[in-house]
Amino acid sequence: MASFTLDGETYEYLRPDPGHPPEEARSWEYGNYPKVMATVPLAGGSTVDVYAVAERWNPSYILVAWADDGDHKHWAWIPAGNVRRVTDSEWDIEDYRRCPENLRSIRWGSRLPGFLPA
Repeated sequence: MASFTLDGETYEYLRPDPGHPPEEARSWEYGNYPKVMATVPLAGGSTVDVYAVAERWNPSYILVAWADDGDHKHWAWIPAGNVRRVTDSEWDIEDYRRCPENLRSIRWGSRLPGFLPA
């Protein structure tokens, strides 16, 4: 079973079959993947929300990728209804939150997260 650690908690997640043949999958342009919030199904029947990027899609599933606490990448096909786009501001705030505290002044300077430069 696949697992990842997020905010110090380890989760075992399901990797559902995308339900369509591979030739029905489409891809966003490399490097322009939409930023999303995905509700990942867990082995115990519950779910966890992760900030991810959407890489591919078919008529009913979206392939999302996210990084865990150790910066290891994970992928799963998620039902399309369990994925929503996030704003750049939401993504920015999460990026700030996950940045190690001792590096925030280097990465962010005096800019507050969520207040993107014009």
